[in-house]
Amino acid sequence: MDELQWKLDKEDVSIKESAERGGIVFKHTNYEISTRSFSSMVVRRYRDFDWISNYLVTRYPYRMHANIPPKGFPDSRIKGLTRFASAILRIPFLRRDALVIQFFTNTDEFGHVLKVGNLDMEAEDIDVEDELGSTPWPEVQQTYAAFDDFYAQVARDEERYRTQITSLEKIARYKQAIGDELNVYSDTMRLINAPRESVSGSRKFHVQAASKRTLDSNLNELSMSFSDASLLEKAHGEVQKTISAEYLRRVYDVVISMKLMMDRMRRMEKRKDIQRVCERNDANRKAMAQLNGESPVPDSDRSSTDRLERLLREDAAELQLLNHEQRCIEARFYLELARYKCYESFLQTHYHGYIEEQIKHHTMTLNAWKQALSTADDLPTDPLGFIS
Repeated sequence: MDELQWKLDKEDVSIKESAERGGIVFKHTNYEISTRSFSSMVVRRYRDFDWISNYLVTRYPYRMHANIPPKGFPDSRIKGLTRFASAILRIPFLRRDALVIQFFTNTDEFGHVLKVGNLDMEAEDIDVEDELGSTPWPEVQQTYAAFDDFYAQVARDEERYRTQITSLEKIARYKQAIGDELNVYSDTMRLINAPRESVSGSRKFHVQAASKRTLDSNLNELSMSFSDASLLEKAHGEVQKTISAEYLRRVYDVVISMKLMMDRMRRMEKRKDIQRVCERNDANRKAMAQLNGESPVPDSDRSSTDRLERLLREDAAELQLLNHEQRCIEARFYLELARYKCYESFLQTHYHGYIEEQIKHHTMTLNAWKQALSTADDLPTDPLGFIS
């Protein structure tokens, strides 16, 4: 397996909103897509992304693939489209797909590409034996028998990662709020506009004492330390939101893609159809046996015999097709489940980076507070020193 697909922190695509809007009467937003692996830059609109997303479902119904973000959230759409496009190009079989290559490299309008192209929109044909290799078929069947158990596990994964993302986003907001309040707090320490001496100079207690001047100077320095701490908290909140939570969203996207694939498999599985054809086939065989039991067969029943023979041939052909399709579903589920499990290897990258960032932040914050403590220790403490 190509290990690139497990590296969710790697991005091969950058997307930005084009300065030029498309359309003559009804304007729409265009997006410039730059791809490093193809060394290309193309312009696409949202409906082009939507089309390629639907194509992936049609062409590869029994595989996990990227999920397009909803159109109704423009503020985060570019990030979502970037995750979507990068996820496509991480997956080897999608990176080789002819239409996917056209989407990322053909500089023509994508609508024109679709009109003139010879598109293969049929679901992929799976060579079960070739894809499974030496995997014994009973192992595949045993895995598929636990389909509902695995579906429940995926649902738990979905809830777990959604909760983690929500928590990180809350932490990021709290960090921003703490940074804002520290900044407000630091502003109250600055005494730049405070009068240094009495206007008339006639009243002795209006003249600032040496300790008061030292206090004001040190409070200004302390204010700067608090301001530094404020910036550190805000920066940490931004990292929580843009890196840590973003990485988890990519894991979450994988979970959703697995769940959607399993939903498609549930809708398309053929076991009930196989049972129905088998029951019909058994009934036709019994009817045939009864007719063949009459010797000789009356001419009036020969047409019934011919009809039953034709039905049995049709049932055999349909049963062969249904068994092949069900076998493909079970084999693909076995393989995609293995892929899904492999994505958990990315959690080391995520959690290592998250903890490392926490250590870095708290080290810098500790140093900032140590500097503030040194300044605080220099504040005058003699009450009489404040009397001039």
